[in-house]
Order: sequence, then structure tokens, then C-alpha cells
Amino acid sequence: YEFVGTILDYQMKVLARQVYTDPVSFASFMGQFGIGCNLSTLLFSLLGTSYIMKRFGLTFCIVLFPVCVGVVIFVVYIYASMWVFFGGVITIKCFTYALNNPAKEIMYIPTSKDVKFKTKSWIDMFGSRSMKALGSTVNNTFNESSQALLTYGTGISLIVVVVWVFVAIFVGRKFESLTANNQIIGN
Repeated sequence: YEFVGTILDYQMKVLARQVYTDPVSFASFMGQFGIGCNLSTLLFSLLGTSYIMKRFGLTFCIVLFPVCVGVVIFVVYIYASMWVFFGGVITIKCFTYALNNPAKEIMYIPTSKDVKFKTKSWIDMFGSRSMKALGSTVNNTFNESSQALLTYGTGISLIVVVVWVFVAIFVGRKFESLTANNQIIGN
């Protein structure tokens, strides 16, 4: 999500800079964006996260997230406008914080403290930052043309999402197997 989110966030900001040319109006737009992210995440966390996890299970949740990201990518590509990007990036950030992060934390349950510490550190530091850097590389490569960025950024993001869905299915099934057999990774 860091890779795709970096690309979409940049595309939204490029479009917003074209509309809000002075720093004050752009800052106001970004303030609205922050409020939208925080409010939607709060509401989803209070009303949806627990219900979806209990009702459908962890595997569903970790597969639902990349599927939703893929839908957002497709929608912003078809209806490319600043406000569609605005809603799309808010949606991704909302699902990141209210669905993906809790699901990700639950996946650490069948691990030893040592494995959890090392894995979490690697994901949070190296994995996350590497994906942001790769997303920024895509942005930098195609930043001369917003149409090229939209086309190639969308294509590359959709490829990432397809791979991500298969990885999520594998990881979800592995988690279910480990918890069903009361196995701990790293002991």
C-alpha cells in the first residue's frame, strides 16, 4: 500500500496544485484532506473494523484491502479528477489505518517475541520506506506528463495489486493453519 499510496497521493497533489495555485488555498485543501482521512478512519474504526474482522475473518480482511486498493486505482484512472483522487486517497488511507493495520497486527499472534520484533522492525523500517521510495521513483520517472504518470502509474500499481492479492491469500491461509494448529513461528 505504501507503493501505490505514494503514487496516488502524488497524483492528487499534482492535480490540486493546478487548481489551488497559491500556498494558502493549497494548504486549506490539504487540511480538508487531513480531516477527511482522520474522520473516515475514526468512523470506520468505530463502526466497521471489528464487525468485518469477526464476521469474515482475517484472510478476508487482508485480501479485501488490496482488492479495494485495486478498485480505487481503477476508478481514479477512469474518472481522473482532483476530487476523485481526493476520495480515492482518503479511502486507501482509511482502509490502511482502520482495516489493514489491525489485521497486520493480528498476524503477529502466531510468532515468538523475537520473530515479531525482527519482522515488525523490518516491515516498518525497510519494507515501508523502500516501497515509498519505489513509488517516488515511478512518480519521478513520469512527472513530466500528468497523463503519462496516470497511465504508467496506474498500470504499475495494478500489477503490484495483483501480486499483492495472491500474497495476501497465501499469508492468510498460512495464518489460519498456524492458529488452527496452535503453532508459533520462532519457537
